[in-house]
Amino acid sequence: MNRFYVPFQAGLKNVWMDSSESHHMVHVKRLRIGDKIILFNGMGDECHAEIIEMKENKVKVKINQNKAIDKKNDNVKIDIAFAIPKGKRSHFLVQKCTELGVHKLIPIHFERSVVKLKTERSEKIEKWRRIAIETSKQCGRNIITEISNGTDFCNFIKNAKSYDLSLFACNQSVPNNLKNTLQEHLKVNNIISFIGPEGGFTSNEIEMAKEARCKFVSLGQQILRVETAAIAISAILSYHYS
Repeated sequence: MNRFYVPFQAGLKNVWMDSSESHHMVHVKRLRIGDKIILFNGMGDECHAEIIEMKENKVKVKINQNKAIDKKNDNVKIDIAFAIPKGKRSHFLVQKCTELGVHKLIPIHFERSVVKLKTERSEKIEKWRRIAIETSKQCGRNIITEISNGTDFCNFIKNAKSYDLSLFACNQSVPNNLKNTLQEHLKVNNIISFIGPEGGFTSNEIEMAKEARCKFVSLGQQILRVETAAIAISAILSYHYS
């Protein structure tokens, strides 16, 4: 059945869909009154519902079955702190990391970053959040990847110690073997991986990462684009801890 996103709460019997999802239902999917659909709220809850009313650009649905909790990827939360790629490459990064079950994406301003967000309420952030919702609808995931506001590396690196495992994908220092590093950390609740700009980290950033007790790891000898590195390490971590 078709899946749609609506931030419903427990106990609701009827839900009015927002204009975006209503438009998708009526004009894209061509659904009608009586059609059955699946709703998810982005926090792990899913339910079966039925369209019972259509009014201009609004659709009302009735919840028919109890919600089910999505337990996928609940064991380990994977966060990716990444340098912002140019153009629509960032859209690809958000889409694929959402498919792979990443818990949170954190856009970081590094010293050598080419793209930096000018405001907290950036249009890029809002676009990425819409992509995360659409991707979750398509791939069957009930939890939506959180997109944080942009922040400077020197401010965010202080948070690295709060994670059970902090990975720093960097060939500029002496990196560890990623496989061996993960095997040394079999039981973790949360992980963060830092993906720097294609110009590399500065010596100052490397020192700050060392002070934050990050584990330096390599993703291979090739120089990867930001989105490639983010997707690769997301896939590796998702597979290893699934």
